[in-house]
Amino acid sequence: MRNIIAIIPARGGSKGLKNKNILDLNGKPLLEWSIQFARENEFINECILSTDSEEIAGIGEKCGASVPFLREKSLATDSSKTSDVIIDVINKCNLDKKDLFVLLEPTSPFRLHRTFEKLLKYFDKNKFKKIVSVQECVSTSYRFQFFINDTGELVPLNRSNLPNDLRRQDIKKTFYLDGSFYLSYISEFVNYPGFYGEGTGSFINDYFSSFEIDSLEDLQLMQSIFSNIGAPF
Repeated sequence: MRNIIAIIPARGGSKGLKNKNILDLNGKPLLEWSIQFARENEFINECILSTDSEEIAGIGEKCGASVPFLREKSLATDSSKTSDVIIDVINKCNLDKKDLFVLLEPTSPFRLHRTFEKLLKYFDKNKFKKIVSVQECVSTSYRFQFFINDTGELVPLNRSNLPNDLRRQDIKKTFYLDGSFYLSYISEFVNYPGFYGEGTGSFINDYFSSFEIDSLEDLQLMQSIFSNIGAPF
């Protein structure tokens, strides 16, 4: 029987939205939604919180997460790589290389249990070693994006000819990593740190689950989603 460990990274510092990991969302600290998802999901066996903050560690433990150590400050800066944080957890917790882990970032709180089950089935069916959740780009597709040069003129991101009457239905669909689910075999991640690469599978996520919280406006929007649609579980 396989083992799936949830790893939740939640550092104390935050440049865009101060203390965002513990801000209130629908009556709970933001990071609690990810911890609760992991603890209540039938496929996840363990939930590990990685943080450099004693305050966040205390909140995490109260919510039921395991906090086996405090992350070093060198792994909690604006430039720190998530892949290094994951390797740090794998090494310090001596995680079994045969197991799977799922990265659950607190900034993506609207996850559905049924979606994760579908993702796992798709992962197994296609024999992927890594898989990420994605969402379709619509009007924000790179074909509709521009740079603004020094004189204020628009410069197409796509350097090929861009007709003025380009329509969304005329272009090939593109997708972005939505931040909700990142799943990998531990052995595969140790050998090739990171989630994007040859053989990485993709799973199209639910629309509302693709919203991330990085600003006050994002938090207000997510609160509106929770208030009008209801909590995800």
